[in-house]
Amino acid sequence: MPKLPHPVSKRVRQRERHERSRSAFPIDLGAYQPLKLDPSNPTLSDKQRAALKANIQLCRDAIVFFTATGAARGVGGHTGGPYDTVPEVVILDALFRNAPDQFVPIFFDEAGHRVGTQYLMAALAGDLPAEQLMHYRMAGSKLPGHPELGLTPGVKFSSGRLGHMWPYVNGVAMANPGKTVFCLGSDGSQQEGNDAEAARLAVAQHLNVKLIIDDNDVTIAGHPSKYLPGFSVAKTLEGHGLKVLTGDGEDIDGLYARICEAVTTPGPIAVINKRPMCPGIEGLEGSNHGHDVISVKLALQYLEKRGHTAAVEYLNQIEKPKQTYTFIGSGDKWDSNRNVFGDAVVAILGRMSEAERKAKVMVIDSDLEGSCGLKKIHDAHPEVFIPSGIMERGNLSAAAGFGMEQGKQGIL
Repeated sequence: MPKLPHPVSKRVRQRERHERSRSAFPIDLGAYQPLKLDPSNPTLSDKQRAALKANIQLCRDAIVFFTATGAARGVGGHTGGPYDTVPEVVILDALFRNAPDQFVPIFFDEAGHRVGTQYLMAALAGDLPAEQLMHYRMAGSKLPGHPELGLTPGVKFSSGRLGHMWPYVNGVAMANPGKTVFCLGSDGSQQEGNDAEAARLAVAQHLNVKLIIDDNDVTIAGHPSKYLPGFSVAKTLEGHGLKVLTGDGEDIDGLYARICEAVTTPGPIAVINKRPMCPGIEGLEGSNHGHDVISVKLALQYLEKRGHTAAVEYLNQIEKPKQTYTFIGSGDKWDSNRNVFGDAVVAILGRMSEAERKAKVMVIDSDLEGSCGLKKIHDAHPEVFIPSGIMERGNLSAAAGFGMEQGKQGIL
């Protein structure tokens, strides 16, 4: 009887599909260097440093490209957060490769909109075809705006809005005693009350959770240093009892040394990385506009400067889908319900004197004025508008308290 060929494993088939797909992705992800780093040695060799820097640049270029495909198709897709946190992510990847049993090897991320990180790392691991990244956030592509466990190959957790993951990661740490669990955080996430509760539990139970926080002083609507001038990520976490290690997130040697110190020190520790939003992207660095998707124009400039001709050609050939529906019965003006609400409030406020507006109406925003139609109120009547932090529970109660008295109205 002839000998049958040995069955090909699922993992091998995935790797073969991954290899075939690389040629379709215009940036060579095969250039990623699978580095291994030992946290007991906090000093990088010249070779390790060069490999990390090459991996950082490769990943940042890829993120700019595939998130820009979302901009080109009109579906959005945050660029800044994944781009910012690449240095810490590639360091964590190297730690996981060196000693997978020492860690829970998952890039848990409090900022679910930074999902580009999860998709890129899934592609680098061979779980997701690289060419699929070029359909970022398209309907049916299984690449939604936040990670969803069980939907996207290679994605290992689901994430809601900011502030949900640290409490969850505490539970993961409890289920994995003896292992280190990382949580990628942000200054925006740290404004949430959920994180304050998570901090107290982590300290009380001496959980081996390491927060790697991108502190770039940027959220959707602006800069926390301006709308929350008393807020400090480091001081807040120190107040809860965490050890805090603060430094420049773009200094690869310093960043690596601080992460090594966090790993080799038992208990909850926060590694806070100061950097401007979108470092190195001309036209976005330091701007809150970098929080969402990079514009096609700026992406083309960036990719051309980096010599990614094929990526530039791909972006240029994407046609934004055209809306062919005919709407009847709604008038000629196109707008969303949330903005119609903003217009209605502005019309009412316009019939009142400034003194009456200030006495009777308070609009408090949780960093979402552009998403919820409140920006129209902010622009027309800034005297009644309070830009606040990502603190929905506290802001809701403040609006309710303002409106407790007859004749006064709080708006959240």
